[in-house]
Amino acid sequence: MNEFDIIDIIQKNNTSVKGNSGIIKSIGDDCAVISLGINKLVITTDMLFKSTHFPELLTPFQIGKRVVTANVSDIASMCAKPLGIVVSMGFDKETADKKYIDELSRGINSACCEYECPLVGGDTNKSKELVLSGTAFGITSNPVFRDFNLKETETNQYESNIYITNDLGKVSCALIMYEKYLIDKKNGVPYDFNVGLKLINNYPEIFNKLSEPKARIFEGMALNGHINTCCDISDGLGKDITYLNNFELNSEDILNCASSETFEFCEELDIDDIGLLDIILNSGEEFELLFSSFNSSHYLNNKLEKIERKNKSKNKNDENKDNSNSNKNNDSKVQKIGKTIENGQYIDSVAFNKFHEGVVKGYVHRWND
Repeated sequence: MNEFDIIDIIQKNNTSVKGNSGIIKSIGDDCAVISLGINKLVITTDMLFKSTHFPELLTPFQIGKRVVTANVSDIASMCAKPLGIVVSMGFDKETADKKYIDELSRGINSACCEYECPLVGGDTNKSKELVLSGTAFGITSNPVFRDFNLKETETNQYESNIYITNDLGKVSCALIMYEKYLIDKKNGVPYDFNVGLKLINNYPEIFNKLSEPKARIFEGMALNGHINTCCDISDGLGKDITYLNNFELNSEDILNCASSETFEFCEELDIDDIGLLDIILNSGEEFELLFSSFNSSHYLNNKLEKIERKNKSKNKNDENKDNSNSNKNNDSKVQKIGKTIENGQYIDSVAFNKFHEGVVKGYVHRWND
């Protein structure tokens, strides 16, 4: 059984939303959406466990930031403005420590200030391991969903471009550093530990994407009104792209989504283009936005640059503006990776489920039968 099986069962039994005209979206998207009239309230929740979500190298401060980022990223994918967040926390004997909780809560506060998403409540309890569960709220007059249904008059315009924000692959590369060189679950410190430390020093941007990822609130709000669909890349492009239903991807364009540092890292570890493509497709918790639009990349990038310049000018003239504001110095960009099509899922004209079969899968929670 996997998470989709569980969601299907829950959805089948959930009759509570039927007949409620105020609920625009319930189960099945990055956020639930409730009508408030002109504006729409978007709500998301994300639960994180230390054993599965937090590599040992992460500090309590970074863990605190991550729980906020994971939730706010879903708000970003709806192209909404964050309103607030509540975080419930379960502590075991190891983490029920004043110093640990102080640093953890400082990390939560840091991310809340960065995204202008105040912490407004939560709960605490005893648990077998550290568990953090966030519920974030946002608002927008125009929520953007994972799926997009064209009107009958637009059936000849089904083809739109598919984009991602910024770059992909760094998180997978960071996990290669961590799992291959920095941890040995059986024997403790691995033989190549110093190699891992050298890689972290040589490729800081890669490790920073794992330790302190960013939710793309600025990009989501700036792109609202210019895109058709949107979700965040939390489970890997290989899984999240399937939310678009019908698409054709270009592997060369996907490879171009890797940063120069990611390319250099792969060259040092003798990872070829096919290996890099696997890394990009299966790199989870990137928290970049994946979206479709009828507009060109030139148009969208100009839109981002224009709003960035406006925000930087505003912040420069506002002496009271917090330097950690997420709208400062984004240097954001969007990159095309393919297009939507009338029917089917392909990469380089090969059926997506057959391309590198057994490798391209993204991350799915699974339970043993």
